[in-house]
Amino acid sequence: MIILMAELLPMLFRQWEIERYKGFLIAGSAVPTFATGFDWYAQGTILRRGRLSSIVEIKRIQGPIFNSKEATEEHGLQLCKDWIDKRP
Repeated sequence: MIILMAELLPMLFRQWEIERYKGFLIAGSAVPTFATGFDWYAQGTILRRGRLSSIVEIKRIQGPIFNSKEATEEHGLQLCKDWIDKRP
């Protein structure tokens, strides 16, 4: 999936916790689940700059459920870091 950076980055900074890590942009997000109350699924998204000012999504990782949005976003970032560190 290729997304133009000018369209993507403002959205990411508003909705996700995002940072640079080892040449990647990583985002930790909290996805609400209402089946068990107001809990959140951790989700990590790994992005890399593409050609012509685009951003390419490399990997999306789903994690466990938390009851704190902030803890969920932090865990999403950690999922991304772990995936990047384990790459060959």
